[in-house]
Amino acid sequence: MATFTVSIPEELKKRIEEHPEVNWAEYIKQRFGARMSELRKFEELKSSGKV
Repeated sequence: MATFTVSIPEELKKRIEEHPEVNWAEYIKQRFGARMSELRKFEELKSSGKV
């Protein structure tokens, strides 16, 4: 599996640390996957002339 590093503002980091019950890495992976699915669907619609 590849590694992806992101810089975030210190204030956001502090707020994230207030919720250790959340698996943030898994959350981000799921959100990236969902967004990629949305983009793929958009590209399909665009190439078919529906957008």
